[in-house]
Amino acid sequence: MLKTISAKNVHYTVDGKNILQGVSFKCTQNERLCIFGENGAGKSTLLKIVCGEILPDDGSVERQGHIRFIYVPQEFGRKYEENTIEEYIKENAGESLYKKVFLNGTKLGFDLEKHKDKYCGSLSGGQQKILALSVAFACAPDFILLDEPENHLDIVSRKELVDLMSNFRGGIIFISHDRLVIDATATKIAELAQGLMTITEGVYEDYIDMKMKNLGGRQRAYDAESKRIKQLSKSVVILQQKAIRGKDIAGYRKAKAELEELKAKHRQSGRPEEGQTKIKISTTNQALHSGKLLWRMTDGAYKYDDVPAYIFDKTDLEIRAGNKVVLLGRNGAGKSTFLKCVTGGLELKKGEAGWGNEVSWSYFDQHASFSLSATAIEVVMHELRCGESQAQAALGAMKLDSLRMKIPSGQLSGGERMRIRFAIAFGKKPDLIILDEPTNHIDEITWEILLTACRETKSAILLVTHDYEFIQEFEPSFFWMFKNHKIVTRHKEIDVLLEEMR
Repeated sequence: MLKTISAKNVHYTVDGKNILQGVSFKCTQNERLCIFGENGAGKSTLLKIVCGEILPDDGSVERQGHIRFIYVPQEFGRKYEENTIEEYIKENAGESLYKKVFLNGTKLGFDLEKHKDKYCGSLSGGQQKILALSVAFACAPDFILLDEPENHLDIVSRKELVDLMSNFRGGIIFISHDRLVIDATATKIAELAQGLMTITEGVYEDYIDMKMKNLGGRQRAYDAESKRIKQLSKSVVILQQKAIRGKDIAGYRKAKAELEELKAKHRQSGRPEEGQTKIKISTTNQALHSGKLLWRMTDGAYKYDDVPAYIFDKTDLEIRAGNKVVLLGRNGAGKSTFLKCVTGGLELKKGEAGWGNEVSWSYFDQHASFSLSATAIEVVMHELRCGESQAQAALGAMKLDSLRMKIPSGQLSGGERMRIRFAIAFGKKPDLIILDEPTNHIDEITWEILLTACRETKSAILLVTHDYEFIQEFEPSFFWMFKNHKIVTRHKEIDVLLEEMR
């Protein structure tokens, strides 16, 4: 009999807020269950309950059979920061598995054996994640629980992670936002939203199909509720006047209670996303001069003063109007440093870099922040220095409805707040849009919205992402690839370039 992990009617509350409201699922040893949902939906909390780190308020987690499992959290454990890599492996895997751990590390892009005397606290986030994953898969437990395993991994490492997950013989319960990981490994999808879980049997495409159908149904239900609220609102006013005169008081109270309950439900559920996620971006005045030179670097080089080696050297690049460019590089190659050189945050040590005449550009930074008390319209008006109608148009292009635009942004979901940032980047209608890892931690609807915006805008785009599926759908004009401390222009297929980067 296959071993099984089951969650049954799990409830969990934090500070009076219901995070999980009767969540149930089952994962057998031959399955790959992906838990999907917005940031803050309770995915990590649920995984911690499954592995026993947190006790639920109600409900239970049952394990059928004697089950060995390993939990790899989103971030590396602080308690191991003073341990060396070798000590970590010895404690969590044992000396007999050294070779398997080292082999996994090499596949994922970090030579653990060579650096075994390094302290875990001195490693980068990507190196820590590779260490934890290498140990987990080498131990070959019955189940592995992974919280965003692709976090901190570059695009090559993510493809190797998919290989490890695909060849693993046990069950996997994992949280992920990466379509490559989900598409290639998941056998069923569990979406967590508003404390409830919806499970789709089958691969990711089946989930997307079901999601679109559900959105259509939810929209119809939402519209029906809206109509009923309007009817009840009129009835309550009439019944209130009767009740004041001492007539039909019971009818008034019943109608008023129904109205209040329906309004509360309506507010909590929110307006569903439109089933059709295609959008139209206004392109007026964007990149009017086809082929116009936007930015050029000639014999460019940069290094930090306290480090002898150049991060990149002898680099010749240019972007012209309409180009769609993807910057590829392993973690630590220097992509962020290069972007600072492009935007003027850092000055080249050698060579020249500069913008063409009257070129405008915008920069999307996933870590940028804005006031959570301000509405989306206020944020966009401030950032774009524009009027309300232009701000509404920019937000509407990102599928944010008029009601959501006018409430404090802190009350919006993580995906909706990300769309505000996209509205700012695209709403400026610049010649060049620089997107620094825009696909991190976004839901599937926002993913589609961003992709369509990238396809339909006439602005040139310089994109940094580790999302393989997004790059394929984005269809870049060409790639810039870090190689031997240079950044070279390449016109080959993404799979060929990834092989070269291994």
